[in-house]
Amino acid sequence: MRRVQLSFPYTDERFLPQFRSSLYDEMEKACSVLQFCIQEDEDRRYRHFHCQGWPKEEHTILVYEAWMSALANAVRIYVSAKEEEWIFRRIAHHRCYNRTVGKARLFRYISEHIRNRCEEGEDRKAYNKHRVEQEVIAYLENHHVLQLDGFFRFRLREYIEELCESVDVSIEQYIAEEEHEALLQRLQAFFFALPYHTGLLRLVHTSRFEFTYYNEAWERLVPSVPIHLPTEVESAYIDEEAAIIAALAAFSPERIIIYTRWPSSGPIATLERVFADRITICTDFSFPITPVDYP
Repeated sequence: MRRVQLSFPYTDERFLPQFRSSLYDEMEKACSVLQFCIQEDEDRRYRHFHCQGWPKEEHTILVYEAWMSALANAVRIYVSAKEEEWIFRRIAHHRCYNRTVGKARLFRYISEHIRNRCEEGEDRKAYNKHRVEQEVIAYLENHHVLQLDGFFRFRLREYIEELCESVDVSIEQYIAEEEHEALLQRLQAFFFALPYHTGLLRLVHTSRFEFTYYNEAWERLVPSVPIHLPTEVESAYIDEEAAIIAALAAFSPERIIIYTRWPSSGPIATLERVFADRITICTDFSFPITPVDYP
């Protein structure tokens, strides 16, 4: 098999031990079908790894694939280290960064989101891992010298642009979730500060934003004049959701049972978060109701 040179830039020397270790480890994983030799030398800019491999028995597709996979995995380790560092800088310079409360949590959230991206299809391969490895293999099929920094900047340019977009979207999503969590906490404090007006309140969920209200004896209830919610709550929810929350504030129940065929719907999830252990969700019921088709 052809000799391959992987040139590691000294500008990224902090990643050199990890790269060297991964290169040897990946070659060792393929030692059942091939033998290998790695020689190192250097110049002012690069540490060069000259990799040679040859089959233990005969040259087959399996041997070739093992050889290319070992090289591709080693390069991917370098790319992953660069990605993580780059993502951190991207987050720190984002216009919304200073709005976040848990900055370390933000970095973990985005790193996990990026790392867990999968390709479409039944096999659901990890997108980042597979994309980088395929780019390495495609490059080495036509070249025998790969400079890692140049490969990252130029060959992976489109991939990095996709990564930029994904990071930016994840930041916006995290900010929205963080602000929504703070809003739910304020709403929860608002409800728990109200005196109880109703012991048990039954809610029958008839369509997405439609509920009918009953007391413990299944007598139909109509909300009185709704209590005005905190301004930030009214502005955060659409009118239909705000109306439900205001109605529950008027009833101010000690306990709530919701009868629904859509337990994972948005309004139900919101009420569960706000009322916590005061609420019970019931999906198994026999009394006659005729809900509108939803969602």
